[in-house]
Amino acid sequence: MILGTGIDLAEVDRIQASIERYGDRFIHRIYTEKERAYVARKANKYERYAARFAAKEAGMKAIGTGWRHGITWQDFEVTNLPSGRPTITFHGVAKQIAERMGVKHAHLSLTHTKQYGQAFLILED
Repeated sequence: MILGTGIDLAEVDRIQASIERYGDRFIHRIYTEKERAYVARKANKYERYAARFAAKEAGMKAIGTGWRHGITWQDFEVTNLPSGRPTITFHGVAKQIAERMGVKHAHLSLTHTKQYGQAFLILED
């Protein structure tokens, strides 16, 4: 059964501008160590950061909290399965909420272009 869905679209230019303006302070506040390591190995870094930003927003929507209850950016982490398929891992308060909801499976789809990074998330029991 579907327990939650979330979708978000992030503008690559806005993410790039934030990174250029705030540097590591922005990157370390938003992205986990694993996310930063993944992006560092890839081309089109700003597009990949934008897609992960969108995934975090989609995660907030899927668990129904937004920024309430002490949710932080780092509570949502985009990782990749051995197949390469992206998924989302919950930490902290988001993990507690997802467990209370009965979330057992997360299905994440990411896409990006030069202009946008997009994420769609489905949570199931």
